[in-house]
Amino acid sequence: MITYANWRHRCTGFVALWPEPFLEVDGTGTVIEWNPRAEEVFGWRRHEVVGRPVDQTLLPVELGDRAFLDAAAEPTALLDPLVTGAGNGLHRHFELIDREGRRIPTEGRLFVTGQGAARCVGGFIRPAVAAPADHDSGPGLWRDRARREDLLTGLPNRVRFGELLSAAVTDARGIPGSVAVVLIDLDRFKTINNTMGHDFGDLVLASVAARLQKVAGDAELIARFGGDEFLALFRNGAGTAHINASAFIGRVRASLADPFVVEGNEVFLDASVGVALNTFGVDDTAELLSNAEAAMYQAKGRGGSGSETFGESMRIEVLDRMSTEHSLHRALERSELMLHYQPVVELDGVTTVGVEALVRWQHPSQGLVSPYRFIPVAEESGLIIPIGAWVLEQACHQLQDWQQPGRSGPHGSIEVNLSARQIDDPRIVRTVEQVLARTGLPPEHLTLEITESALMTNAASALAVLSALKGLGVQLAIDDFGTGYSSLTYLQRFPLDVLKVDRSFVEELGVSVEGEEIVSAVINLAHALGLKVVAEGVETALQLEVLQAFECDLAQGYLFSRPLPAGEIVASFGLPLSA
Repeated sequence: MITYANWRHRCTGFVALWPEPFLEVDGTGTVIEWNPRAEEVFGWRRHEVVGRPVDQTLLPVELGDRAFLDAAAEPTALLDPLVTGAGNGLHRHFELIDREGRRIPTEGRLFVTGQGAARCVGGFIRPAVAAPADHDSGPGLWRDRARREDLLTGLPNRVRFGELLSAAVTDARGIPGSVAVVLIDLDRFKTINNTMGHDFGDLVLASVAARLQKVAGDAELIARFGGDEFLALFRNGAGTAHINASAFIGRVRASLADPFVVEGNEVFLDASVGVALNTFGVDDTAELLSNAEAAMYQAKGRGGSGSETFGESMRIEVLDRMSTEHSLHRALERSELMLHYQPVVELDGVTTVGVEALVRWQHPSQGLVSPYRFIPVAEESGLIIPIGAWVLEQACHQLQDWQQPGRSGPHGSIEVNLSARQIDDPRIVRTVEQVLARTGLPPEHLTLEITESALMTNAASALAVLSALKGLGVQLAIDDFGTGYSSLTYLQRFPLDVLKVDRSFVEELGVSVEGEEIVSAVINLAHALGLKVVAEGVETALQLEVLQAFECDLAQGYLFSRPLPAGEIVASFGLPLSA
């Protein structure tokens, strides 16, 4: 059976770590998934399309290709093989409408799962890199122009860039380093669109395109990749295209240093840049673009405003992450994932009153895989959605089992983490509701933890999700507090019950006066808002003493217990712990 996770693994291959646009609709033709990359490429914000019929936003009025609607509803004879699985993953060409009303030739592989009302169809899609030339007159000529030219900036688009890049790598075979692809991604451009509007953002993009053309130098082509991303192509028969690319990046940075004046407003921009070179064994257009994108995301992951070149060390890192993702696809079905539980201790009496469920992966050949290694991969690949649902179900089932008459073990609450991707999943509220119903766990015994950064990424959307979750009767906690950029206004608006102080602040207790003042202030703030406070990462008796003096409510950490399997946590629950 083909699952959502399989779609991503089969469709994106090397690009899996840096997602392609993804669209999914349910059996009624309603959009249920539209990922960040789709926002960037097609302009539609997630909240503008998710929950609405696909033919009211993304599909042309006449629905010339009804692939998504037909496959999601009752399949026609043409689509029967697609739905039954024999042709599932069939490569399709169709058109989508971007936010400005432009028709974008699009290609992708569609996958169908489920039957009847549970049927869904989705796939990773992209603007078509190559399509049959249209030699018609009138509208046909316009479509051919639109296929090769970005109508907003006047630059060649991704299609045209792909054509020239394909020719360049063909000509350059046997001369490594003679072709360089530069991918420029504007940092924090979403903030401009969100605060000033898409029309204003379009004006900024047009201004950026004009500056890039001015500093193009010996670039063979400057193109718009989509969204706020631009491409540059360099060829150098001496195999030193990286020198040309490096000089260009310097000119781009100097150009972006001056503010843009748009409708009387000054706009300051910087960019993350990725560079990929043709080398022996790397002479494929898609692979070069993927390598450039990988390098760009590495630059962005290091804080932005920098550049990276895809090289051997990055290739090894990417291959390792790909291998991790591939194995992670099978981890659930092979029962390699497990839960450990860490006690949550009430500091008045130092007694265990709850546990936090933490996922662990016992790899058959690599042993226990660190969560710091596989959780980011699960986040990026979308596997966190099925894994998170499994964790939630197992944790609730375990606590309910512990609470049965005559059983020993935790009788308090259980904490389960929700990632940013899960909060962004339109099915998350329904998932939690169904898990509670199946396991019979009273909702007040479940605490869902959301990191501060996840809440603040899209605060308005997160507020709606948290309010719906709160309506189910569960408890809500903000995790890793103090590590992001919280707004006190939003902190008051979120329907929270618990605030968890990040371990980086707890480490300063008994060491730094300033650190103690911060923790004291956070505890006082939380109490003023009616929240309970949990201190994370408590490891010393001195830290415990300071927290008790500050009237912190709860704590967890190695001072009390490391995370333990379910069988080992039972023995200590409810007993006073010695520090």
